[in-house]
Amino acid sequence: MKKILISLTILLFLGSCTKLDPLHIGSKEFTEQLILAEMIAQLAEQSQIPVKRSIPYGDTFSNLEAVKTGDLDMYVEYNGTGLIMLGQPPINDGDKAFEEVKKLFKPLGLEWLDRLGFANNYVLLMRRDLASNLRIKKISDLLKIQPTVRLAAEPEFIERPLDGLAALQRRYGLNHIVATVVNSDVSTIYQALLDNKVDVAEGFSTDGRIEDFGLTVLQDDLQFFPVYEPSPLVRDDTLDRFPKLRMVLQRLADTIDTKSMRQMNREVELEGQDYQTVAQNFLIQHNLISTRDKSLLKKEELIMATGLLDEPSGGLSKALRAVRKTFPGRQVKTIQVSDPIQSLIKGQSRLAIVNAEAFFRITRDMLPVPEGLMEAVGVVGSAMAHLLISRDGQITALKDIQKLGVNGGKSGISTRSAKMILTSLGLQDQVTLSYEDNLNDQIESLQKQHLDGILLMVPLHHEQLAGIMSTGRFKLLSLREWQEGNNLIRFPFFRLARIPANSYDGQPDIVETISTQMVLAGPLPVSDVVGNRGPATVISAYSQPLSDPVILKLNKALGSGEKLDPTLPSAEVLKPQTKAKSNSLNPSKSDSVFNFLIIAAIFFFFHLLLKKDKEEAKLDSPATSTPTSIPRNPKRGTHNQESEA
Repeated sequence: MKKILISLTILLFLGSCTKLDPLHIGSKEFTEQLILAEMIAQLAEQSQIPVKRSIPYGDTFSNLEAVKTGDLDMYVEYNGTGLIMLGQPPINDGDKAFEEVKKLFKPLGLEWLDRLGFANNYVLLMRRDLASNLRIKKISDLLKIQPTVRLAAEPEFIERPLDGLAALQRRYGLNHIVATVVNSDVSTIYQALLDNKVDVAEGFSTDGRIEDFGLTVLQDDLQFFPVYEPSPLVRDDTLDRFPKLRMVLQRLADTIDTKSMRQMNREVELEGQDYQTVAQNFLIQHNLISTRDKSLLKKEELIMATGLLDEPSGGLSKALRAVRKTFPGRQVKTIQVSDPIQSLIKGQSRLAIVNAEAFFRITRDMLPVPEGLMEAVGVVGSAMAHLLISRDGQITALKDIQKLGVNGGKSGISTRSAKMILTSLGLQDQVTLSYEDNLNDQIESLQKQHLDGILLMVPLHHEQLAGIMSTGRFKLLSLREWQEGNNLIRFPFFRLARIPANSYDGQPDIVETISTQMVLAGPLPVSDVVGNRGPATVISAYSQPLSDPVILKLNKALGSGEKLDPTLPSAEVLKPQTKAKSNSLNPSKSDSVFNFLIIAAIFFFFHLLLKKDKEEAKLDSPATSTPTSIPRNPKRGTHNQESEA
């Protein structure tokens, strides 16, 4: 009996010492899932729960099957997806959808814990400027676009029978929506929208690109799209194995809103941060964990400076995409300043978006000369001069203006443009410039007639300008005077342009103006000591120039199709390379063979000529000539015959 008790005691002791299998956490393969799974893993580890990560594990089907069979203990799932996976119709009420999946999954030994606080639903997106110009706010408003609405979407959205394109067309009566760009690469879909190849794009409400590119989310006014709210989906036996897991996961419930999730997705997908770092930062900011993993170091930022009026949906978004593609893994941050040039040359930014005139300054002779501080690496778009005046004023031409507002400081891009335009027309002493960073304050001054006009160098259909024009209080003034004289010769980087009629509200006529290229610029090397941008390149004390390979990658990634204006100081590697006039020291094989044959022929003919001269000399010599000799040279046969006679 004593032996039995001892044996039982030993077994109980060994059983108590048996190490629990770690909590096996899985996830799907897109960014949001990686972040959420990592949050759960870090929370569990802080609570002394051992964790095994399979982040990512696979697609929806793989994760669901794995958690059903016990290969995974848990992963984050969406209530809308859960309904579809069990063959149920979609529900757009979040509470009803959650209660339904809890009931349906319970017999499978799976439990849905409390929702995390946001929904990642299908959305339709538009460029903000286009949506503003057409006054489109909700999906029903797409009827205003005729004859067709061009759509960019993923293949899955085209194929889904319940919440895809066909069902959307039927619900809203939008049969004229045509999918012109279909691609599984999300970046391609957004690029098509930003490049104006489509009118609308399919996306997800928590996508970081929405904020980054300043896109408009169309209101689902008929509540067509189902709700997709995430929750931890956990095995019942896992909750038994780790009794405090439920309490740990409860701390994450209702803590993540759509804006926060969108920002975290943006930090990973667009800024190049590691999803583990992003998850940890969120948990620390919300006091969910207390200690930071020092191995998750913050990556170096790459800063790009841009003007105060540059908008995400314009050239800025194009430049951002190109820079992030060229510098994968780097955090790319933009700063809006009145003078991007100074930001670049002082080393406060590595790149800058500027207009062509920013590369020049006016001399005492009233001529533009290159600053010699930066070089252009690629085209991001174009800007047009918009001279804004009040409808109630008496201004009819630029020469009538005495006080002109410009956006930014005294050395800003807008100021530089204004000074060049006024100088070209001989109005530099007549017009006083007023500097202001806030455009709304300038508009108020114009309305109160404290200003006679405002000069804006912005792209066509500029969103903020479109909003100002929609008030009906202002109009655009043509710059017809600039076409006179030699302005095109003195300022060749300015080009004649037109703002088409009805480009803005209350603008029924064509407006004559000038345009200039918007380019991405980098610091200019002072001189090259060894080679081109080699190790010994001398640079300014503040900013590091870009290498030739980086410049070529940036230029290719911009993909504008338009070459840099030849008047701009562009990077050497982008300038046309002229061929050398002299032949190569190492000619091709065919050239070598041809040259050898020519030389051999010359030697052969030279040899024949020498041989001929020797034979003639031998025949003419008395010591060697005999009467009976047979003439060896036919040309001298007559002479020999006469000798015999």
